[in-house]
Amino acid sequence: MMPQVHIMLVAQALIVAWLFSRLLPRRLLWLALALGLAALLPWRDSSIAWLLRGIWGDPSITTLQLLALGVAGRPPAAFARAWRASAIIAAFSLLFYALALGAGDFDPYRLGFQPALLVAALALPALLLWRRGQTLWLWMLAINLLAFAFGLLESTNFWDYLIDPLLAIACITLALRNGAASRRAQQSPPNITDPVSHHE
Repeated sequence: MMPQVHIMLVAQALIVAWLFSRLLPRRLLWLALALGLAALLPWRDSSIAWLLRGIWGDPSITTLQLLALGVAGRPPAAFARAWRASAIIAAFSLLFYALALGAGDFDPYRLGFQPALLVAALALPALLLWRRGQTLWLWMLAINLLAFAFGLLESTNFWDYLIDPLLAIACITLALRNGAASRRAQQSPPNITDPVSHHE
Protein backbone atom coordinates (compact mmCIF):
# COMPACT_ATOMS: atom_id res chain seq x y z
CA MET A 1 0.00 0.00 0.00
CA MET A 2 1.39 3.41 -0.97
CA PRO A 3 2.21 5.91 1.82
CA GLN A 4 -0.39 8.34 0.38
CA VAL A 5 -3.11 5.76 0.95
CA HIS A 6 -2.11 5.34 4.59
CA ILE A 7 -2.23 9.12 5.04
CA MET A 8 -5.68 9.35 3.51
CA LEU A 9 -7.00 6.54 5.71
CA VAL A 10 -5.72 8.41 8.76
CA ALA A 11 -7.47 11.49 7.29
CA GLN A 12 -10.77 9.58 7.28
CA ALA A 13 -10.17 8.63 10.91
CA LEU A 14 -9.63 12.32 11.69
CA ILE A 15 -12.97 13.14 10.06
CA VAL A 16 -14.68 10.53 12.26
CA ALA A 17 -12.97 11.93 15.35
CA TRP A 18 -14.07 15.46 14.46
CA LEU A 19 -17.68 14.41 13.88
CA PHE A 20 -17.87 12.72 17.28
CA SER A 21 -16.07 15.63 18.95
CA ARG A 22 -18.96 17.83 17.79
CA LEU A 23 -21.57 15.40 19.13
CA LEU A 24 -19.96 14.52 22.46
CA PRO A 25 -19.20 16.78 25.46
CA ARG A 26 -15.70 18.23 25.54
CA ARG A 27 -14.77 16.04 28.49
CA LEU A 28 -15.31 12.97 26.26
CA LEU A 29 -12.80 14.08 23.62
CA TRP A 30 -10.82 10.92 24.37
CA LEU A 31 -13.84 8.87 23.26
CA ALA A 32 -14.08 10.82 19.98
CA LEU A 33 -10.38 10.14 19.34
CA ALA A 34 -10.84 6.45 20.19
CA LEU A 35 -13.76 6.16 17.76
CA GLY A 36 -11.64 7.81 15.10
CA LEU A 37 -8.88 5.26 15.64
CA ALA A 38 -11.47 2.46 15.60
CA ALA A 39 -12.36 3.50 12.03
CA LEU A 40 -8.93 2.20 10.99
CA LEU A 41 -9.49 -1.31 12.37
CA PRO A 42 -9.98 -4.09 9.77
CA TRP A 43 -13.60 -5.12 9.27
CA ARG A 44 -14.60 -7.74 6.67
CA ASP A 45 -11.45 -7.24 4.58
CA SER A 46 -11.92 -3.48 4.78
CA SER A 47 -12.41 -0.77 7.39
CA ILE A 48 -14.75 2.11 8.13
CA ALA A 49 -12.02 4.46 6.90
CA TRP A 50 -11.92 2.67 3.52
CA LEU A 51 -15.71 2.83 3.22
CA LEU A 52 -15.77 6.55 4.03
CA ARG A 53 -13.03 7.21 1.51
CA GLY A 54 -15.18 5.55 -1.13
CA ILE A 55 -18.14 7.76 -0.18
CA TRP A 56 -16.62 11.25 -0.21
CA GLY A 57 -13.07 10.81 -1.41
CA ASP A 58 -9.90 12.31 -0.01
CA PRO A 59 -10.02 15.59 1.91
CA SER A 60 -7.62 18.38 1.04
CA ILE A 61 -4.69 19.31 3.27
CA THR A 62 -6.60 22.50 4.14
CA THR A 63 -9.54 20.43 5.38
CA LEU A 64 -7.24 18.18 7.42
CA GLN A 65 -5.68 21.18 9.13
CA LEU A 66 -9.09 22.65 9.95
CA LEU A 67 -10.29 19.29 11.27
CA ALA A 68 -7.22 18.96 13.48
CA LEU A 69 -7.80 22.47 14.87
CA GLY A 70 -11.47 21.64 15.44
CA VAL A 71 -10.72 18.42 17.32
CA ALA A 72 -8.17 20.33 19.43
CA GLY A 73 -10.83 22.92 20.26
CA ARG A 74 -8.96 25.69 18.44
CA PRO A 75 -11.00 26.40 15.29
CA PRO A 76 -10.20 29.67 13.49
CA ALA A 77 -12.41 32.51 14.72
CA ALA A 78 -13.34 33.23 11.10
CA PHE A 79 -15.11 29.84 11.03
CA ALA A 80 -16.24 29.51 14.63
CA ARG A 81 -18.24 32.75 14.82
CA ALA A 82 -17.96 34.90 11.69
CA TRP A 83 -19.53 34.12 8.33
CA ARG A 84 -17.64 36.18 5.71
CA ALA A 85 -14.57 33.94 5.36
CA SER A 86 -16.64 30.77 5.00
CA ALA A 87 -18.99 32.53 2.55
CA ILE A 88 -16.05 33.61 0.38
CA ILE A 89 -14.58 30.10 0.34
CA ALA A 90 -18.03 28.61 -0.38
CA ALA A 91 -18.68 31.01 -3.27
CA PHE A 92 -15.22 30.40 -4.74
CA SER A 93 -15.61 26.62 -4.41
CA LEU A 94 -19.01 26.63 -6.10
CA LEU A 95 -17.67 28.69 -9.00
CA PHE A 96 -14.51 26.57 -9.21
CA TYR A 97 -16.31 23.22 -9.34
CA ALA A 98 -18.95 24.55 -11.74
CA LEU A 99 -16.24 25.63 -14.18
CA ALA A 100 -14.24 22.44 -13.64
CA LEU A 101 -17.33 20.39 -14.50
CA GLY A 102 -17.78 22.21 -17.80
CA ALA A 103 -20.05 25.14 -16.99
CA GLY A 104 -17.77 27.46 -18.99
CA ASP A 105 -14.95 27.44 -21.52
CA PHE A 106 -12.28 27.91 -18.85
CA ASP A 107 -11.25 24.99 -16.66
CA PRO A 108 -9.37 26.30 -13.60
CA TYR A 109 -8.53 22.76 -12.49
CA ARG A 110 -5.93 22.50 -15.24
CA LEU A 111 -3.92 25.25 -13.58
CA GLY A 112 -3.26 22.89 -10.70
CA PHE A 113 -1.03 20.76 -12.91
CA GLN A 114 1.21 23.82 -13.41
CA PRO A 115 1.63 24.80 -9.75
CA ALA A 116 4.22 27.51 -10.38
CA LEU A 117 1.57 29.75 -11.92
CA LEU A 118 -0.95 28.94 -9.20
CA VAL A 119 1.57 29.53 -6.40
CA ALA A 120 2.45 32.89 -7.95
CA ALA A 121 -1.25 33.79 -8.00
CA LEU A 122 -1.42 32.99 -4.26
CA ALA A 123 1.31 35.53 -3.51
CA LEU A 124 -1.15 38.45 -3.35
CA PRO A 125 -3.60 36.77 -0.91
CA ALA A 126 -0.61 35.69 1.19
CA LEU A 127 0.65 39.28 1.30
CA LEU A 128 -2.78 40.52 2.39
CA LEU A 129 -2.90 37.88 5.13
CA TRP A 130 0.54 38.95 6.31
CA ARG A 131 -0.44 42.63 6.43
CA ARG A 132 -3.56 41.75 8.42
CA GLY A 133 -1.57 39.62 10.86
CA GLN A 134 -3.40 36.42 9.91
CA THR A 135 -0.47 34.14 10.70
CA LEU A 136 -2.63 31.03 11.13
CA TRP A 137 -3.77 31.14 7.50
CA LEU A 138 -0.18 31.76 6.36
CA TRP A 139 0.97 28.68 8.26
CA MET A 140 -1.82 26.64 6.70
CA LEU A 141 -0.82 27.80 3.23
CA ALA A 142 2.81 26.97 3.95
CA ILE A 143 1.83 23.47 5.11
CA ASN A 144 -0.19 23.01 1.92
CA LEU A 145 2.88 23.92 -0.14
CA LEU A 146 5.10 21.55 1.83
CA ALA A 147 2.56 18.73 1.52
CA PHE A 148 2.43 19.25 -2.24
CA ALA A 149 6.23 19.36 -2.48
CA PHE A 150 6.47 16.00 -0.66
CA GLY A 151 3.54 14.49 -2.60
CA LEU A 152 1.48 13.54 0.45
CA LEU A 153 -1.66 13.04 -1.64
CA GLU A 154 -2.12 10.69 -4.57
CA SER A 155 -3.20 13.63 -6.71
CA THR A 156 -0.58 15.64 -8.59
CA ASN A 157 -2.90 18.63 -8.86
CA PHE A 158 -2.24 21.45 -6.39
CA TRP A 159 -5.94 22.35 -6.22
CA ASP A 160 -6.61 19.03 -4.47
CA TYR A 161 -4.31 20.19 -1.67
CA LEU A 162 -6.17 23.50 -1.30
CA ILE A 163 -9.88 22.70 -1.56
CA ASP A 164 -12.26 19.76 -1.82
CA PRO A 165 -16.04 19.20 -1.92
CA LEU A 166 -16.18 18.49 1.83
CA LEU A 167 -14.62 21.89 2.54
CA ALA A 168 -17.10 23.56 0.20
CA ILE A 169 -20.09 21.90 1.91
CA ALA A 170 -18.73 22.77 5.36
CA CYS A 171 -18.21 26.42 4.37
CA ILE A 172 -21.72 26.68 2.94
CA THR A 173 -23.13 25.29 6.20
CA LEU A 174 -20.99 27.60 8.35
CA ALA A 175 -21.84 30.67 6.27
CA LEU A 176 -25.57 29.99 6.60
CA ARG A 177 -25.39 29.14 10.32
CA ASN A 178 -23.13 31.99 11.38
CA GLY A 179 -24.88 34.45 9.09
CA ALA A 180 -28.25 33.59 10.61
CA ALA A 181 -26.83 33.92 14.12
CA SER A 182 -25.37 37.32 13.23
CA ARG A 183 -28.72 38.55 11.89
CA ARG A 184 -30.53 37.37 15.02
CA ALA A 185 -28.01 39.20 17.19
CA GLN A 186 -28.50 42.42 15.21
CA GLN A 187 -32.30 42.20 15.32
CA SER A 188 -32.54 41.48 19.04
CA PRO A 189 -33.28 44.59 21.16
CA PRO A 190 -30.40 45.97 23.21
CA ASN A 191 -30.26 44.98 26.88
CA ILE A 192 -31.11 48.32 28.55
CA THR A 193 -30.83 48.46 32.32
CA ASP A 194 -33.95 49.65 34.14
CA PRO A 195 -33.04 53.14 35.45
CA VAL A 196 -35.14 52.64 38.60
CA SER A 197 -33.51 49.37 39.58
CA HIS A 198 -30.12 50.76 38.61
CA HIS A 199 -30.38 53.63 41.09
CA GLU A 200 -31.64 51.35 43.78
